[in-house]
Amino acid sequence: MINGTPWQLIYSTTLKCLGCTESNLFLLSGAHGVREEPRFVTARAGESVILGCDVSPPLDGQQPPYVVEWFKFGVPIPFFINFRFYPPHVDPEYTGRASLHGKASLQIDPVRSEDQGWYECRVLMLEQQYDTFHNGSWVHLTVNAPPSFTVTPPQYVEAKEGGSTLLSCSAQGNPKPMISWLREGEELATNAKYSVHDGSLTILGITRDDRGAYTCRAYSDQGEVLHTTRLLVQGPPYIVSPPENITVNISQNAPFTCQAEAYPGNLTYTWFWEEDNVYFKNDLKLRVRILIDGTLIIFRVKPEDAGKYTCSPSNSLGISPSASAYLTVQYPARVINMPPVIYVPRKLPGIIRCPVDANPPVTSVKWEKDGYPLRVEKYPGWSLMPDGSIRVAEATEDSLGTYTCVPYNALGTMGMSPPATLVLKDPPYFNVRPGGEYRQEAGRELVIPCAASGDPDIPSITWRKVYGVPLCCLLNYVHEEDEEEEPHLSSPPIFSPVHH
Repeated sequence: MINGTPWQLIYSTTLKCLGCTESNLFLLSGAHGVREEPRFVTARAGESVILGCDVSPPLDGQQPPYVVEWFKFGVPIPFFINFRFYPPHVDPEYTGRASLHGKASLQIDPVRSEDQGWYECRVLMLEQQYDTFHNGSWVHLTVNAPPSFTVTPPQYVEAKEGGSTLLSCSAQGNPKPMISWLREGEELATNAKYSVHDGSLTILGITRDDRGAYTCRAYSDQGEVLHTTRLLVQGPPYIVSPPENITVNISQNAPFTCQAEAYPGNLTYTWFWEEDNVYFKNDLKLRVRILIDGTLIIFRVKPEDAGKYTCSPSNSLGISPSASAYLTVQYPARVINMPPVIYVPRKLPGIIRCPVDANPPVTSVKWEKDGYPLRVEKYPGWSLMPDGSIRVAEATEDSLGTYTCVPYNALGTMGMSPPATLVLKDPPYFNVRPGGEYRQEAGRELVIPCAASGDPDIPSITWRKVYGVPLCCLLNYVHEEDEEEEPHLSSPPIFSPVHH
């Protein structure tokens, strides 16, 4: 018994351990009863290490020939054999890494994690017939290795909205590394969204917000390694930069930005003006361009281009989102649809209008009559209204003539209107007037006659209750509240009569 461990003597030089473990295999005796304590060596993976083994000096001063053998525990044959000046025999696992250092010590360079374990050095004295010297030199090599990954998820992982995905990660090293998962620098813990178990991360109930980078971290006191995987969530696009309202001047270019994200990223952008595709609007389709990043550019903007523009990105998955913005076009004041003839009812009040379109609004209107600047204050009963129209208290022969107007706003004017000739006409008159009073039983039909004439057009006739709302000329059914009706004539829309 040696230190409580059974040993069996084999021949005269070797002891065999009976029932021993790796931890006490170093208890070996040599031919001369020399027992060495085990040596413990620590190295870092990738570095060089020397496993010591001493050769006893000869008694007569001359070293006899010997063979050096190195064994690794668990392997029955030596992995390194060296005899004097002959090339050593080295196991393929150690080829290029193992060499003799000094007389019998072994150098391993570079050392690997799998090199860790118990090593035995044997020195065989060749001149001692039938008596092999076994010096019982045991060395335990501990290889400290920084973490390194053995399994990592792909750089990109695809998942569908509403589904789940598993990211597997494992690492090796000495000591064994710990593994955690990070997102945006924060460590993830098991909850309703994430399940972290044995180095793997499961993401549950995937939504668009789950897309992005996930980092596996393997760490120990020897260091750490990181591996980042990006989760790509398959689904319809999401608008990250919607268009914004813009205001431009006429003839300028108007850019609307619209940026979306999606996976897959085969995005196409469609733009609408109001409800129509911009490429289907005749006057607009030749002046628009949609860039690859979704930007819509409207070239040489016109006032008619103003309105709502809607961006709709698509990748053929799900329902395409949309976002809208408004285009405001500023332009100098301009006259639109000035009639060549203005009909005014004789001896009635009315308004001579300058039909204007402007943005920003009109600030002033200058009039000419018969080619000369019109001074409204020279005509009794005439006045200039805030919108630039001329109010005529009573249309007489003094009103006759050819009128032009020039509107202005903060951006200026687009010019003078076409000439319009003012013509006096008699006002509309009744051919048939309704009677003063009609009686009919409730629920029965009642017809009240009314007819009128006028020049240049047949006047339109409307009905209204006194202090009421307009009615149809033909009252099919009489109700008790339908009382006190009276007819009303309206004249052409260019001139609006004023009733007192």
